[in-house]
Amino acid sequence: MKFEIVQLNEDLFKSWNQFCFKSPYAWFWHTTNWQTYILNRTEFKPELLSFIVIWQNKIVAIVPLIAEILNSGIKEFSFEGWASPPPIVDKHLSAENKEIVYKFIFDQIKEIARKKGIMRASFFNEPLIPDFLKNQTSLNNLLKYGYADISLNSRLINLNKKEDELWSDMRRNHHRNIRKVEQFKVKFYGAKDISEEIFGEYKKMHHLAAGRKTRPDKTFELMYEWLKEDWAFLATVEFKDRPIGFEYYSVYKNNVYGFSAVNDPDYEAKYPIRHILEWQSILWMKKLGFDYYEIGLQHPTTTLPYDSSDKKQLNISHFKEGFGGFEVPLYIVERFFDRDYFLQINKERILKYAAFLENNQF
Repeated sequence: MKFEIVQLNEDLFKSWNQFCFKSPYAWFWHTTNWQTYILNRTEFKPELLSFIVIWQNKIVAIVPLIAEILNSGIKEFSFEGWASPPPIVDKHLSAENKEIVYKFIFDQIKEIARKKGIMRASFFNEPLIPDFLKNQTSLNNLLKYGYADISLNSRLINLNKKEDELWSDMRRNHHRNIRKVEQFKVKFYGAKDISEEIFGEYKKMHHLAAGRKTRPDKTFELMYEWLKEDWAFLATVEFKDRPIGFEYYSVYKNNVYGFSAVNDPDYEAKYPIRHILEWQSILWMKKLGFDYYEIGLQHPTTTLPYDSSDKKQLNISHFKEGFGGFEVPLYIVERFFDRDYFLQINKERILKYAAFLENNQF
């Protein structure tokens, strides 16, 4: 098989996104919409290296690939300092040809890493992709290409359940917290009714909660565009006719991802804002006919050799777990291209894990 590589550019955005939309292996993170967002996280000095693989005049694979500068000048293949969505191949290829294409792709990634001075690449498989939801695939298929497993779990909620089942799946303490603030209004905004004024309040609250500007204005502009294009919806909690909490949800292939949540710090300690927001949003998703909601990452309650979760991360995971649903594997892999960087990162991990073992005798 003789392949042609074409670098992704704006002229190819439409073809790329059509490939994503038709593929059972792709989600929103693969699209040029998301890559454009990543490229506007200028604090990471991103460089677009994504490419298309063509065979017999047809696109047979797309490879989202962005180089970023992290950790005191270290260059990695990543998205916002985290794992990238993996390459995906044409679903119509035979199993044998898929293997050939994948091997070609990962050989190309190694060569690009060598030329660009990339020290590590990491990829993750999104559990909201149709192939996983349909087949509940339990295979981390990237291990065979020399990548090490650093997987975690995520949590999905099946929106096809009846409302009373969704309610009973939740933790009882969540029930109590929701009832405490039933007087709060939760409103939803999408393509038909989102306004610059409402979205501006969401952006303003981000800055208020963080005490600073957290990311470039262009990223918020893109998020506003996604709302207008039906790639997202925004939920807001109102108290005394003013917003005190927001959550932004990404939408793709009839599934939903909890993208970004923020509360007014003056009210957050007084009221369980996020409880009522999440519950009413779940009901809204169900009403609109979505299938699954990924409420987010589940850090393990015990330290792993490659994941030392802090108290805040554990509290967030515990909070999300309280909404029911079920855990699914969030396959994450990494490969180092530099010996010294490999030793540095893994030495840090070993020392953290050794400290954990010392303080947690069995």
